[in-house]
Amino acid sequence: MSHLFLTGFMGAGKSTVGRLVAERLGRPFIDLDSLIEERESATVSELFRMRGEDGFRLAEHDALASLGAQPDAVIATGGGVVLREDNRVVLPQLGVVVYLAVTPEEVIARLGDAADRPLLAGAGLPAARAILDARLSLYTSTSDHVVDTVGRSPELVAADVVAAVSGAPSGVSADLRVDSHAGGGYGIFVAPGALDSLGIRVRGELGRVHVVLVSDETVFGLFGSAATASLEAAELRVSTCLVPPGEMSKSWTVAGGLLEEFAAHGADRGSCVVALGGGVVGDLAGFCAATYMRGIPVVQVPTTLLAQVDSSIGGKTGVDLAAGKNLAGAFWPPKLVLSDTAVLGGLPGAEWTNGLVEAAKAALLEGEDALARFESRVGGLLARDPVTVQAAVAEAAAFKAGIVSADLREADVRECLNLGHTLGHALEVTAGYDTLPHGLAVAEGMRFAAVIAERELQASPGLTTRTGGLLDALGASHEVFVDRVAAAASALTPEAILHAMKSDKKARAGVVRFILVERPGLWRVVPVDDVTVLELLAGWRSFLDREV
Repeated sequence: MSHLFLTGFMGAGKSTVGRLVAERLGRPFIDLDSLIEERESATVSELFRMRGEDGFRLAEHDALASLGAQPDAVIATGGGVVLREDNRVVLPQLGVVVYLAVTPEEVIARLGDAADRPLLAGAGLPAARAILDARLSLYTSTSDHVVDTVGRSPELVAADVVAAVSGAPSGVSADLRVDSHAGGGYGIFVAPGALDSLGIRVRGELGRVHVVLVSDETVFGLFGSAATASLEAAELRVSTCLVPPGEMSKSWTVAGGLLEEFAAHGADRGSCVVALGGGVVGDLAGFCAATYMRGIPVVQVPTTLLAQVDSSIGGKTGVDLAAGKNLAGAFWPPKLVLSDTAVLGGLPGAEWTNGLVEAAKAALLEGEDALARFESRVGGLLARDPVTVQAAVAEAAAFKAGIVSADLREADVRECLNLGHTLGHALEVTAGYDTLPHGLAVAEGMRFAAVIAERELQASPGLTTRTGGLLDALGASHEVFVDRVAAAASALTPEAILHAMKSDKKARAGVVRFILVERPGLWRVVPVDDVTVLELLAGWRSFLDREV
């Protein structure tokens, strides 16, 4: 059973749009209010008058439940269908839910005095605002897709609905959740075009807040207007703070300047930071949100593949120190992660590789089935096929959401996500952040860890070959790594790399620790003594010397 439900406030156009969508999809159309009237032999207004709102809602629930025996249809629901918790459970069980977003002002413009609407008749704009504010979070949390209707024709809205429900790959959930005991959890929404729903979702989650939009100059030039327009359409006040692009912005100096800007814009504990950008912006903005006034909400809107599959999820925030990457920071879970896979198409090749390596790492950690699926998608990912990309992002995000839900503060199972990062972070620090892309550094770290796993865990050499072959296919081969570090190779001595490893937050009591994979899905944290690490690094360095 897979009905298509249209939800939304009165006046959103559910019935009009629903008929158009049903025609385009070749499905029957059902108006839930009409179905209720048929079943109860009374109009909606009469039911409200005779039974009150509670009595009407019960009749509405019974009508909704009856749809389980009906052929797949497009169904326009009533504006209050989301008020009952049992309805919010039934809707996703019976099909896909699309929320048609509308503002109170647009509702009044469309309905006039709303004389035939029992909850709104004669009450005007203040009542519309109050009712929509009370329901907005229910609409957004129940929906699989959000489509804006303000100032748009029913035909355009219907086209967007059809595109939304047709574009999601079968079997891949676009709505995920991190269950956090500390902060009540948060949602992760993955879909092409998700940026258009930013304002509605922020307002639904946090209310009519003052938004401090943090981005870098490059990303804001590409997506800043769309993000700002979406936020302002939801009647949110927006202040913008821009930082230079690149890892060097993750510094005390830039963070301090950003915090001063928050204060200058009048941000308070009722404000919210929206981080629009890649991992640098997400880490930096999240860190500033965690420390400003001892913590204000942050919403992550990742615009790189790496950020969508990894860094935006989990609440790790931070800045770099001279001694190492991310050594100053806080665990500060976001209130929402909104990943628009449609923005990824124009990423530079190095950024694409960064994200592919992290997604491959997740698949290897998840297990054989996940790794095989990822390997089968390599061609589509390299071609940036939208459906393949969305599937890969959703699966990697789901894996990390599960890990983070089990271990918010990296005290146990979450440590597996550091696979490849023990050497990778040390290489980034030693070679220079602007020299070596994160993906190439982690890929080299994964190859290095695979060699140690053969030695320490008797892992199969076949897994080392398989891992290396996958990384090669993704554009993160050892040869590409060598080309990028050639100019900085003299700095990559075993002693310097060991020093960077021991300064990294993954070390314990001065002992370097590696995540080692015995087979897909089975990993261990293994401490390795300095003598052994230096011996392994000396062998790695000799191999590098022959190639540089």
